[in-house]
Amino acid sequence: MLVSTVEQVLTEIVDRHRILYEGPRIEAMLKAVIRPGAHATLTENDVLHILRISRSVFFDTHVEVVSGHHTATYLRFESIARFPELIRLVAHDMAAWIRQTFQDHRITGLVATNSAAERLAEAIVTELRDTMPLNMTLTPYSCETGRIETDVTVGAINGGERFVALNDVTTRGNCVSKLGKVIIDHGGLLAGMMVFARRDSGQFPLMNELTAQYPFYYTTDLDMPQWESAHCPLCRSNQPLLSWRDMPAL
Repeated sequence: MLVSTVEQVLTEIVDRHRILYEGPRIEAMLKAVIRPGAHATLTENDVLHILRISRSVFFDTHVEVVSGHHTATYLRFESIARFPELIRLVAHDMAAWIRQTFQDHRITGLVATNSAAERLAEAIVTELRDTMPLNMTLTPYSCETGRIETDVTVGAINGGERFVALNDVTTRGNCVSKLGKVIIDHGGLLAGMMVFARRDSGQFPLMNELTAQYPFYYTTDLDMPQWESAHCPLCRSNQPLLSWRDMPAL
């Protein structure tokens, strides 16, 4: 796609979504994609509030996500991370789950990426500092490629220490699984996993394997089907394709 075409498509998307978020239809559209998290105490209305205030969901688009899959409905977590009060709301619920789940087998800390997920990790650590002090370990993250690197500070993870892997969202489960591998490869024990949103729509077996194997918290399960490019109906209808990197804050 030519640069000028990308700019034109993005301008149309931004204008359309600003009108959408200021009108009455957005509530029903958001409710249609929200499903409750298995262990979250935040309600559907809480999640609706988070998504609406942050204007973080794009509808009727054609976006290639980090995994290479295509989607018509895209969640931009960075838009949520711009609002400290929304991050605190999510972190409060995540902290409550940690406190309850690991009260008898305490964890050492969280391993997250050096991305918008870092703000969640910081807020959780702050929430628990008086009752369950936690360390926070960050792995490098590339905003250009979406890749998670495996380097961590020497001594951040020691043999036998229990950590929870934390990411902002997951589609196939690969990124949060890679964070878990970082913990294990450095001698730690993977105690559980956390994300704000699942958006696998039940399509990817790894997610079911992870949720069956580990304590796994997600605030919400968003109905955002993904397709491989060869099977993408939006490609077949020649709708312009955008990268996840292109998606702007509204």
